[in-house]
Amino acid sequence: MGRKKQDMWVRLMVLFANMGRCVYCDCAESQVIDHVVPVKDGGSEHWHNLVPACEACNLGKSGKGLFEWVTQLTYQRYGAEASTWPHGPKGLWWMRAKLEYAFDEAVARIEGVKSELDDKARSDWFFDRYWKLTKNDPVYLWRGWVAASVTKARENGWPKPPPPPRMRIVRDRLGQLFEPIPEDDTA
Repeated sequence: MGRKKQDMWVRLMVLFANMGRCVYCDCAESQVIDHVVPVKDGGSEHWHNLVPACEACNLGKSGKGLFEWVTQLTYQRYGAEASTWPHGPKGLWWMRAKLEYAFDEAVARIEGVKSELDDKARSDWFFDRYWKLTKNDPVYLWRGWVAASVTKARENGWPKPPPPPRMRIVRDRLGQLFEPIPEDDTA
C-alpha cells in the first residue's frame, strides 16, 4: 500500500503545529510532515499520526519508531560526555535519566501537537481557507506565504470567516444576475 498524499489544508495545519517547529529537536523550523508510527509498521495516514518535522530529523528518523529515534538522538547529544565506566558519575544511570527525560519531552510535544490538531476551531480555520489548494502544490511555498496569517489567526483564537452575503437571482433580458438581499428583507 502506497502513501496517501494529504490535502494541502491538512499539511499546512500539521506544519504550523508546535509553533511551526520540529517536534523532535524542537529548534528547527518544520519543513515536512512525519508519521510518528511509521507507515511500514502500521501507522495510519490520519492527522493524529502526523507531526511537523525538520528535514534532518525526518531523514534521520526514517522508518524508526519514536523510542528508537529519541534514543539515537540522546546518545548523539550526550555520548561524548558519558563516562566509559558504566558506574561513574556520568555512567549508565546518568545516560538513562537523560534518555527518559528526552523521551518524556518528545512524547509531551507530540501530545501537544495532537491536542492542537484536535482543536475544532483551528482545523476549521485551515479548512475554510485552504481546502481548495491541490495536493500537489509545493507546500514549502504555501508555508511561507501563509505564515503571517496563521500567526495572526493563532493570536485571535482562530476566528471564523464572515458569512457570505445573502444574494438572490434577478432575471433580466440578458440572463440571470445576482443582487444582494437587504438586511431588513425577509424574502
